[in-house]
Amino acid sequence: MSQIAVRLTEGELRRLDSLVQEGRFSTRAEAVRAGIRALTATARQERIAAAYAAAYGRAPLSGEEIEMLDAAAALAGELEA
Repeated sequence: MSQIAVRLTEGELRRLDSLVQEGRFSTRAEAVRAGIRALTATARQERIAAAYAAAYGRAPLSGEEIEMLDAAAALAGELEA
């Protein structure tokens, strides 16, 4: 596993520590990794929506529509779950 250095404001660090103290995450690192997963999932959904919009020439799919398509594809064995 690689390691990076991140600078946080005092407020950001307090909020991060608060999440750990509340038991939502066991460590700061776990909380940061969860945040990165959430950001990358959102970016992936935005790319998928843009691709559908370009292909079909209509408004991008909603997050719920993308989740349904992901679930259907996973059930069909086309994506990793």
